[in-house]
Amino acid sequence: MRADALRNRERLVEVAQSAFATHGIETSLEEIARQAGVGIGTLYRRFPRREDLIAAVLAERYLKLAECAQTLAERREDTDAALTEWLTLLIEHMAIYRGLSLAVKEAIHDQSTALGQTCKEMMDAGTRLLQHAQQAGAFRSDVTFYDVLALCSGIVTAVERRAEKPVDSDIPPVNAYLLLDVVLQGLRRRDA
Repeated sequence: MRADALRNRERLVEVAQSAFATHGIETSLEEIARQAGVGIGTLYRRFPRREDLIAAVLAERYLKLAECAQTLAERREDTDAALTEWLTLLIEHMAIYRGLSLAVKEAIHDQSTALGQTCKEMMDAGTRLLQHAQQAGAFRSDVTFYDVLALCSGIVTAVERRAEKPVDSDIPPVNAYLLLDVVLQGLRRRDA
């Protein structure tokens, strides 16, 4: 890749990160291109689909999540605490970009896409961490990481939907950490 093309790509990813954090993953691609100082054609040459741009934005974060899962699996004797810590990080990550949890949930079922491929390493790491906890007898053996991810996605979606309601509404705020604790209670083996 030429130096100017690489700079354009890096600038597009940087601007997209900020735009996705501020406005969600459905942010206007035309606005991202404008803020990056490139034409929309340049954006589409680098990222033919929105999912390609999302994948580029997530790549580094997902690599860090995968590395964290590996570290927790190796260093923590308490598999329950390791999985709890990692799922907390996962939920915090998914909440950074409004709409991301649903996009990830869809992408994991089609790993032929750039977003699906970006999610794969994170998914594999989460699967290993869950299996480690299951082998230690801390978590139910009939649950897959896809189940856990769907629950985490539901938590983040609930938080996002509540945030869309007026502040003066009678509906109380959603506490993602409380919901994660409820999910974890359900995932733990009752006889453990």
